[in-house]
Amino acid sequence: MQLMDVVKEFDSRIFPKFQTLPIKIFSFSTATDGQTDYSIEFDFFTNTKINTYTKEAITYITSIQGQIPGTIALGHQDNALWIIPQPVHIECSYKLLHIDRKDMKRILQHPQPVLYYSEWVIDALKHANILVDLKTNKNTMTEWPLGIKSAAIL
Repeated sequence: MQLMDVVKEFDSRIFPKFQTLPIKIFSFSTATDGQTDYSIEFDFFTNTKINTYTKEAITYITSIQGQIPGTIALGHQDNALWIIPQPVHIECSYKLLHIDRKDMKRILQHPQPVLYYSEWVIDALKHANILVDLKTNKNTMTEWPLGIKSAAIL
């Protein structure tokens, strides 16, 4: 397969399905209301861009939306610092996954290229170090790591 053919084929077969992609994320952390623990989940929205000049594709996280349904304790209990319940809406341009023409070719040669690329995106998310700024009970902001336990493309 010619170099430009690989990029064009990736552009026509894979790109349309990943141009704007919603992904449901579940965090390792839980929030509590004092009696019940709640899972913390977010919707991530991604965008994949193909650069035919550099022959690469880059997937970005463009938005993170969700809700902290209860409090999240930070540090030792004696410190009495916690994240308070709040909505989360972040617009960003976080570079999640970069693939070159060799990766494109490998993906296209897979029997199910769309599913295979989906696995690459999910794997990149699980290994990403994503910090979000959240409000605390002390009326301050703190950086909190999402700690992604699982993710599924919607």
